[in-house]
Amino acid sequence: MTDDNDGAESILAGGWLSPRTLLHKTTKFVLNAAHGKTRSLIPTSDIGTVAETGVVDWIEDVEDDDIAAGMGEEAEQTIMVPERDVLMGQWSECAVASGEGRSPTPPGMMRLSRSVPPRRRTAYNKDPQQRVGAMEPKRRAQRGRTVFTMLPVRVVGRIMEFLPVDTMLLVANICRIVRRAVYLHGPNAQGMAGDQAYTSVGLHMWRVRVQQMGWRMWRERQRGRERRLRVQAPQSHVVLLENICGVKDEAGILELLTTEPDLVFKALYDNMIGDYTAFSKLNGCVPRVVQNANGAAAVAERLDQLLWFARGRFTCSSDVTNMRLVSAADRFEAEYQAQFKHAFMQGDCERMQGCARVLEHIRNGRSCIRILVDAHPLFSSAPPAPYADVLASTECVTDAHTFGAVLSELDNLIAEHARVVHAGLPSQVLRQSALYCFVQDLFDAKRSGVALRALQNMYAHLRSMPVAGQDASGEQQRRDVVPDEATKDIVYLSTVASIVSLLLEAADKWSHMEPVSLPRGLGRRCVFSAFEDVIDEYVQLERRVIERAYEGELSQWTLKVRNDSMRDTALESNASHKDESLRLVNFRLRQQQMEEYKDRVLLLVQDKLQISMDTETAGDGTRRRRRSSASQKEMPRRTVVGDVLGHAPVSIDLCLNMVLTNRDTIDRLAVFASAPQDMRLRDQAQDAIESVFCVLLRGIGNHVRPAYARVVAELKDLEHSVMATMQTDQSALAQLEQQTRSSFIRAELRFFELIHLCDLCVQILEIYFKSFMTAFIDEHDFLNTCNQERKALERAVDDSVAVGMDCVIEIIMRQTQHIVDTQMSADYSPDSNVSLTLTPTVACTRAVQFLGESTVILQSMTGHRQMRTVFLGEIGVRLFYVLLEHIKRFRITEPGGFQLIADLNLYYDWAAEHVDPETLRYFTALKDLANCFILAPRDLRGFLQDQYSRRTFDGVMRSEEVYDVVACRSDYRNIRTQVEGHCDFM
Repeated sequence: MTDDNDGAESILAGGWLSPRTLLHKTTKFVLNAAHGKTRSLIPTSDIGTVAETGVVDWIEDVEDDDIAAGMGEEAEQTIMVPERDVLMGQWSECAVASGEGRSPTPPGMMRLSRSVPPRRRTAYNKDPQQRVGAMEPKRRAQRGRTVFTMLPVRVVGRIMEFLPVDTMLLVANICRIVRRAVYLHGPNAQGMAGDQAYTSVGLHMWRVRVQQMGWRMWRERQRGRERRLRVQAPQSHVVLLENICGVKDEAGILELLTTEPDLVFKALYDNMIGDYTAFSKLNGCVPRVVQNANGAAAVAERLDQLLWFARGRFTCSSDVTNMRLVSAADRFEAEYQAQFKHAFMQGDCERMQGCARVLEHIRNGRSCIRILVDAHPLFSSAPPAPYADVLASTECVTDAHTFGAVLSELDNLIAEHARVVHAGLPSQVLRQSALYCFVQDLFDAKRSGVALRALQNMYAHLRSMPVAGQDASGEQQRRDVVPDEATKDIVYLSTVASIVSLLLEAADKWSHMEPVSLPRGLGRRCVFSAFEDVIDEYVQLERRVIERAYEGELSQWTLKVRNDSMRDTALESNASHKDESLRLVNFRLRQQQMEEYKDRVLLLVQDKLQISMDTETAGDGTRRRRRSSASQKEMPRRTVVGDVLGHAPVSIDLCLNMVLTNRDTIDRLAVFASAPQDMRLRDQAQDAIESVFCVLLRGIGNHVRPAYARVVAELKDLEHSVMATMQTDQSALAQLEQQTRSSFIRAELRFFELIHLCDLCVQILEIYFKSFMTAFIDEHDFLNTCNQERKALERAVDDSVAVGMDCVIEIIMRQTQHIVDTQMSADYSPDSNVSLTLTPTVACTRAVQFLGESTVILQSMTGHRQMRTVFLGEIGVRLFYVLLEHIKRFRITEPGGFQLIADLNLYYDWAAEHVDPETLRYFTALKDLANCFILAPRDLRGFLQDQYSRRTFDGVMRSEEVYDVVACRSDYRNIRTQVEGHCDFM
């Protein structure tokens, strides 16, 4: 019986009704409730659910047609609604009702019809004293009113599953409610079966009936594929179904159960119900089975078929019949079991095989298999010398090497038992089952298995190893001492994983053993069953070890960063040397060196992860364990990163070590993740693998985020320093400005190097995930925790880069604003006796020089072209508005206009070299507008009209901004009427 049926039986049997009484009461209730003449067991009130299940009568009796009309069909209801609401689109689900035979519709109203849910029936409680709780007199009458609704279809089908077969068919045929829930065309439809005759509820009802005989249906999960429907039937029923329907393979049986489960059940039921009911009589039951069978093996097979059939309890007298059937089967099996045991004690293999041929047809031959296993000397209370030595060797297991010696002895015992079962059992299936039962007992805690005892002794030894500095005996102090608790945990985890690998290799060897082999899946199941008691502690310890390792590495790095920061603060007095070194830095060469360093690190990552040589998978689809060669090769050192700054913002060595540590941990957990899919141990290992990978992602994030926070804080401090510099006296301005500029270039260089290093960390994680973790995690499953953590880390890095770039741009623009503010008013309003040179002014030259120094780092140190274009475009737009506000501060004469054009040409040249064409339009419009300062007043209006006709200022400047620039002419007060009179374009 299925799990759902078992649960339902336990719930129903645990109440105050016996199973037989419950069946009779349920049958009577279903028959009468459909006609509205019974009492309900589960009433609900208008106010709330009645707290106590009582007996409630209907108010009135109604006919069966009224039940169908009131409970199974919808009704039409007529309503009046405002006509305005209908015109506004409300009540769209309703139809316009006819006005025939009704009162006139009021003006402004419309009559609509809509469907309403099935009509509910009401009943009153007979005995008011049985009502639950103390209620007020006014509410007591309302509490007595109880509302009943029709049972859901699935509940009706569920009730039918627990009725005897004859009662179930009777109810389905005469009860209209049940008939509509089960049949498509009624019970009398001719020539129809399966999905053509029954609804989905009816088909499910017949499938449950088949499953009650010991059949099993489930959906098998397959990675990357849709779940596959599987079916498993008792072997004796498969033979019977083959004789009846000619179907013997799983695909044919599955097709029948999917489309025509009623035919499958009726075929089995009709074949076995006669022999089954014969056992309800005191005499003549066994002779009937013997007369219809051909030999003892056929009798055993028939008894096995009836034993599986009896599980369904398909008749009202199933309890008595099942008791007599089991008694007869036990007597039959005990007779041949005694003959088999006698032949085994005498060593008569031929007679053993004869008895086994009969016993294998009843209860899968477990009786003869159990005799062979229990008779093994290893499981006796006083085993002889060879087997006693094997038991004694389990007490000396301390590591994988000593366990290997015990495992070799176990291999010999399994091979010996394989020869015994080959000689005493006739069929290969029975031999494999006997060998599986023996191996299972070796790992079974209830039988004190040899292998399990060896594992327990090894656990006790590994967990009790002394740590350096603790008290221990002299021999133990010399051999088993470990330096610290972390090493002790690593030794325990590695040893357990190694032993599991040894056992899995032994299971593979058992699958090729002669003369009897153990299927690989069964051998691996025995191995993993020995570790189900320790897997909880194991995965928790794995997580604690890796978290502790990451915390130690991160704390050491934090201490190093703090010491480096203190050392840099002590060396600030040598700022002139740093400024000189910054001037000598070739940023493009540094960018090339950075790219070479990244390529070198990525090659080293691929070599350490062994991506090119170990990405193949084992035959069962699980990834092979890969041994890291990190201890044999030198870790990558910082050859380029941090040469100028004295230290790198983040450590690639640390990230790579964290990845390799994570790989070793998942290597150990992957051994348990290769367990059969239906074992709890596999799910625990899979969850642990995902958890350990999330620990790595969070560890990398905890390393990267503080580095960005430090750099961003430094940039914000420089931002405030620039504001302070703008308010400094002119005497100390030059030196302070130079110091601020040098500090900014160092911070900017550090920030862009941090971007490169964090990008390298993300690439390492991506390589590790793609090459190793995709064997355990579906990268397209966006609900998976690991994928969510990956996206969270990427977002955190992107957000930090955006915040840092905003600070860099803000500092650049504030420094540029400070330089531009040094512009002299005489530059754009020179005296008449000053000759024009038409070269950019000093302030303009300094501003462009600073912009070039600042952006050359961004251009050279930013590898992503799209990101570089976005940030340079942002700098260009902000520079445009700085220049626009800068022009508005001056009264510009005609000679000053030529000087302004010279400055704007220099700004335009810088923009043409660095920004994109869309941003360049801003500088083109500003340069063209500057011509308004050198034109004659009479030509100014036509010039502006021409610029607007060519849409020069579209998307660049508003009309008010154009007007403000034109108003900066020194003679604008005099010519204002010429520009603004009848203006139709500004």
